[in-house]
Amino acid sequence: MAITTLNATVSTECEESLCDSGLFLPLFGESEVGWHKGLRAVLYLLGLFWSFSGVNIGSDVFMEAIEKVTSKKKRVFSPKLHCFITVKVWNATVANLTLMALGSSAPEILLSVIELLGNNMYAGDLGPSTIVGSAAFNLFVISAVCVSAIPNDEIRAIKQIQVFAITATFSVFAYVWLIIIVQVWTPDVIAIEEGIITFLFFPVLICLAFAADKGYFSRAGEDKPGEGQEKILLEAASQQEIAALRMEVLKKHGTGLPDDKVAELIKEQFGANEEPSRAARRVAATEAMFGGAKKKAAIVEEIVDTVDDKEDTHKRTMTYNIQYNDYSCLESCGNLEITVLREADGSDQLGKGSVAYKTVDGSAKSGDDFIAVSGVLDFAEGETEKIISVAIIDDDALESDEFFSVELSDAKATESSVTAKLGKNSSAQVRIVDDDAIGQLAFTSPEENVAEDVHDKVVKIGIQRQAGSKGKVSCKYRTEDGSAMANLDYEPIEGTLEFEDGQTAAEIEITIKPRGRYENSELFRLILEEAEGGVTFAKETDGGEESCICTIMIESDNAAKERTDKLLKAFNVNWDKQVMARDQWKEQFTGAIFLELEEGTSGMEMVSTYFFHILNMPWALFFACVPPTAYCEGWLCFCSSLVGIGLLTAFIGDLAALAGCCLGIPDSITAITLVALGTSLPDTFASKAAAEQDPTADNSIGNVTGSNSVNVFLGLGLPWTIGAIFWAASGELAPGHEWLTKYEAYPSVVDLYPTGGKFVVIGGSLGFSVIVFCCCAVSCISVFVIRRYTPSIGGELGGPKGPKYLSSVFFVTLWFIYVGMSIWKTLSELTC
Repeated sequence: MAITTLNATVSTECEESLCDSGLFLPLFGESEVGWHKGLRAVLYLLGLFWSFSGVNIGSDVFMEAIEKVTSKKKRVFSPKLHCFITVKVWNATVANLTLMALGSSAPEILLSVIELLGNNMYAGDLGPSTIVGSAAFNLFVISAVCVSAIPNDEIRAIKQIQVFAITATFSVFAYVWLIIIVQVWTPDVIAIEEGIITFLFFPVLICLAFAADKGYFSRAGEDKPGEGQEKILLEAASQQEIAALRMEVLKKHGTGLPDDKVAELIKEQFGANEEPSRAARRVAATEAMFGGAKKKAAIVEEIVDTVDDKEDTHKRTMTYNIQYNDYSCLESCGNLEITVLREADGSDQLGKGSVAYKTVDGSAKSGDDFIAVSGVLDFAEGETEKIISVAIIDDDALESDEFFSVELSDAKATESSVTAKLGKNSSAQVRIVDDDAIGQLAFTSPEENVAEDVHDKVVKIGIQRQAGSKGKVSCKYRTEDGSAMANLDYEPIEGTLEFEDGQTAAEIEITIKPRGRYENSELFRLILEEAEGGVTFAKETDGGEESCICTIMIESDNAAKERTDKLLKAFNVNWDKQVMARDQWKEQFTGAIFLELEEGTSGMEMVSTYFFHILNMPWALFFACVPPTAYCEGWLCFCSSLVGIGLLTAFIGDLAALAGCCLGIPDSITAITLVALGTSLPDTFASKAAAEQDPTADNSIGNVTGSNSVNVFLGLGLPWTIGAIFWAASGELAPGHEWLTKYEAYPSVVDLYPTGGKFVVIGGSLGFSVIVFCCCAVSCISVFVIRRYTPSIGGELGGPKGPKYLSSVFFVTLWFIYVGMSIWKTLSELTC
């Protein structure tokens, strides 16, 4: 009853100051002001919550653009490893503190900027209070959720503790700095240098965090696995890279390590984290919250081939090749048959010809492992195949795979009008496999180069079972896009590959589609994974022990390329992606309107999904206008979605102010409660998913502290710098100016600056709110430190049931303390 009376008094006394018009609202002008205040409050609150779903859908589009930008990869030469390695262009720590933090905090930051511009360059309460309120919700409530989300007796600890120490320190320092500039340095006034310094703390934070990520702050001789090293995408690494990494680990830790330990150290010291990104988890969280329809991948069905099919006339040639580059056989197989092919470049029948052959020792020795053979193969007229038979010697010794080769030479043709030559496959390597072990799977070659044809071309990719062939085994296989796009450059495949007992080789067929390419080459990957039956993947190959990767390069046809207009070389455009992008843009609109449900969806799930889909359809259509991420490497989507979020944020600012007006709640209270809650909920679910799924706490707790710092340095540093420069440039103000009237009740401002020219931010309740937040934040971070170094817990998240839930309750209590004391301070100082 007392609160109702207080709200009524506040509403009556402060109605004029609280009910200023915004950029877009009231929608119906003065007539809307005359509506019943209760009705207006309900409508504004409903509109506010509806707008939160819109801004989160827009933020997800923004996050998709950020994901595209930060996922770019490159190959660089590593002086330490003496080979080329595959790395991400963006350092993970820098990406999290810049684009990722901007993506999750864009509504709060833009609200602060737009409020300044909409208030005729006067500071408002909504933007700064939303930033502090969101920081409190993020640190206290998200931390509580993440701590309790871990199953009992499981723990998640922060791996990059030095980075966390810096971001946690800055997350408190940023708000201490607010107190200094608002209440100590120049009370109630923000000078230009204060705004600029606030903004410059942002690059300082990034540089320090980057240095910590690289291990520059480690003590001399301190072992920091994973810090200070280039993070390598191991699943994209070549055989050379894996060998170099293995050697580096053995140099540092000694040669007596078992293979599994070497693999573990390589992953810890050099491997890049390929867990789902912060952006991906936030998008999934919003879809779960607001019923967002899943986006359907665009598939382009047809591409027009513009290559003229013309053949050049030339002298007839017969070519001798061994059918395959690599052969595998069990040592108990008896005889190995190797096929030699004779091919012609035309349709005319071949005459007689011959080619010599011989076996050559390798690690397998003639007489011990096989019987050496040599001779001449005579091809009769029209004959295209001959067989070379090699006897394999079986023994009972347990040994690794051994190799020898078969070579062709001295190609001849009987007819003088025919030229005989050896082809690419003039030699073949033979692998003799011990049949007493299960073995390992690997591609015959880690890279395949394929020249496109004028028709669909079927390529056979060989897989070998090495170092044993005992028992039936299998693995999954799938294709993955690189610069080549599925359904445009090749037909995607997936399935299960099985090896019977004693089988040492298999093939996977992939269809390459004709395109008339003008790029030098395009690539995609064939990946083996999920091995079953006890078989593993050869750890020295690309992909390591977890998978095996074959990179397939599709090369342009030289004759067709020469006929392509040279001007096309001036355009740095991947037309595959542009064709896909046009379809993706169309799919954005159809996905916003139509909804396809998976089979087996229950009645209640169907009702709720359709309800949220229809409710959010206007926002989905609005952000469907944003170009897809395929354009300009995601930057066009990045900029366009930022503009859309800015417009929607301005609308939210109007709704929040008018809702507070009708309820008798000041902007600062609305900001730390309703607005902060609405903009932070998707991050809550995303952090919870990261806490449950990641092996560490870096992506759940570590990102919160970084985001809170960025909120201040960008969300307040940028608008306050703009405001300070504007008022300094305004010079002396004339008597009776709005600035003098607005701040006449604040002697600390008018007495010190009688002619104006200063950007005013009244400390008052904002300063008190920040002080309370800092005290609570120090308590929260202290609990994390205690949990980490308490032997019975040992990590920031999870742990035994008692301490886990006690920590969560404590964090939530801190949030209630912050909100309660901030509201009390605001209401106690409210005079109008």
